[in-house]
Amino acid sequence: MADGDSFHFEGIEIAPGTGAEVSLELGDGPAGNPRSIPVYIMHGTKPGPVLALTAGIHGDELNGVSVVHHLIHGDDHIAGTEDDRIARDELAGTIICVPVVNIEGMLLEQRGAPDNRDINRLFPGKEQGNQSQRIAHALFQSVVKRADFLIDLHSAPHSRTNLPHIRANFDRKECMELARAFGTHIILHSSGPKGSLRRTATNDGTPTILLEAGTAHRFEMDAVHTGIEGVLNVMGHLGMIERVNQLPAVRLLVRRSKWARAESGGLLYSLFNVGDHVKKGQEIALVTDPLGEQTHSIESPRTGVIVGLALNPLVRAGDPIANIVLCSAKKWKRAQSEFNAEDPEEESVDDEEAVDDD
Repeated sequence: MADGDSFHFEGIEIAPGTGAEVSLELGDGPAGNPRSIPVYIMHGTKPGPVLALTAGIHGDELNGVSVVHHLIHGDDHIAGTEDDRIARDELAGTIICVPVVNIEGMLLEQRGAPDNRDINRLFPGKEQGNQSQRIAHALFQSVVKRADFLIDLHSAPHSRTNLPHIRANFDRKECMELARAFGTHIILHSSGPKGSLRRTATNDGTPTILLEAGTAHRFEMDAVHTGIEGVLNVMGHLGMIERVNQLPAVRLLVRRSKWARAESGGLLYSLFNVGDHVKKGQEIALVTDPLGEQTHSIESPRTGVIVGLALNPLVRAGDPIANIVLCSAKKWKRAQSEFNAEDPEEESVDDEEAVDDD
């Protein structure tokens, strides 16, 4: 893009230094009503990359939706006011924002699309395929193929919560550069499941990372602000905005982690939260019978940090309870308390199990 060039998207021309609402058309719904995916374009006045932000591929995962809302309109949800985080007249490049991919899934308060398929297993989609494949195709052709980089925003499913962390393919240099720039304490290695947006986009030439933060069915502002700051960090890294990035002093690069699992069924009482540090052999949860009497204790299989935690009190034998990443208490305390590190200390963690995929 040269200085002064407009950005063309789905037949709409977006002038430099402006923003515009656009729709990806999906055809008619069962009542004959037109179906579409809302998109917002922010186009800068200077040459730069095209960054895509996608959220709400799973209709019940809302933290990412809020991240995109705040980046478009600021905290007051009104564009063009003093609290805006992105000044369009100073922006280099273009941002394609897709706050909610799975609109109907969100309205139904469910993870999948109305046909009960997981859109994030169907990329690049099919133009003449089923409903979910058509959504994936529209997004991939119109957004992914226009983008130089992509950040996909997710939360844990309704039965779990996640400490904010980035998932990226460690074997792709450009993905790791984005992941490091985002600024989370923990980066988990995963190429993504077959048919996922992250894996398919990266293989197609658009380096992609994924944020996991919080849980489903709600806006959790701590998780949302982590996402906001992370996206701005990436934009600073790409030269789209001027920014002094906030980075942790210590960063964990996790190839594998370990789930503590229930050995018997019952009602779960967790004794720790995500982000807490636990010691090997420490009791982290207990299971009771229907009358509340303890029947089983769950101990941490290692010393480390809880990055994922079950929220559903109903458990069966073998159910995952806590995802724990190896880390000393001293190192984790330093990771949380020291920032503004230009070159964070990195520690590689390779444990017994592969990281759960999004």
